Amino acid sequence: MRVLMWVVVAVIALAGCGSSSDGSPLAEGKRVYADLCSVCHGSTGDGGVGPALDGVAVTWPSCQDQIAWIRLGSEGWKAEVGDTYGATGKPVNGGMPAQMGNLLDSEIAAVAAFERVNYGGIEKSIALADCGVAGTTSQD
Repeated sequence: MRVLMWVVVAVIALAGCGSSSDGSPLAEGKRVYADLCSVCHGSTGDGGVGPALDGVAVTWPSCQDQIAWIRLGSEGWKAEVGDTYGATGKPVNGGMPAQMGNLLDSEIAAVAAFERVNYGGIEKSIALADCGVAGTTSQD
């Protein structure tokens, strides 16, 4: 009986690993951002090695284009799309790592939505719809 109890506890603990606190896309995006993106873009999106994200909605008016950028990274974008990126036509010369294969498509969409809401000033429901994610609109 004691072994069974430990198995149940372990299964419950593992089921919660890697998931957001409330299951919302913005919570998932916040987790992914903190774990991965903040290293270059700063814990509050203010930049560092990578650019600040306060202009994310200007650079990427379409979330689907931002998602493609995150998936492909600098080198993949250059190879598949061209030598400039975003609506501002900035030259691709950075070191944005490709996240395709590293993150699930749902995680990439969630982090894009999180960045757009928290750093780009886009209203939650608009960002969630544009990024193709559904769920609650909590930021936790």
